[in-house]
Amino acid sequence: MSELSFNFENGTDVPVDPQPLETAAGIICSAELPGGVCEIGLLICSDQEIRRYNQLYRGDDSVTDVLCFNGSEGLPGEVSPQRKTLICDILIDIKQVERQKGSKSLDKELMEIFIHGLLHGFGYDHIRAGDCEHMKDKENYYTKMMEGTRTSG
Repeated sequence: MSELSFNFENGTDVPVDPQPLETAAGIICSAELPGGVCEIGLLICSDQEIRRYNQLYRGDDSVTDVLCFNGSEGLPGEVSPQRKTLICDILIDIKQVERQKGSKSLDKELMEIFIHGLLHGFGYDHIRAGDCEHMKDKENYYTKMMEGTRTSG
């Protein structure tokens, strides 16, 4: 079991229940960093805010669904195995999540995007084919684990 500090802020008028997301964070942190310390910040934000961060940190002047900043080693970075600590901030654009959810519920899409962002915090990526497959397998695994929670339904 990992120690988890989960800080949630909703900067929008869309209601979001943080409890299922915190539960997912606890499960994923315990599996990915057993016995470690995880400090996760989650900000639910608007198109304008995520676009600003995307431009500032990635040089991409567009809206995206999620950004993850890992502060364990710097921005961006990886989990520090020596300290067994993960510090990351995740920003999710709720309007983009609404646009891309298709026939899924908003809660289910939000859970999937949150899991995706948190896995980035642990150093998973999807740029190269092999990495993409490994990350997708992890996403599917954790998404299945969270089925039945209010935010995944």
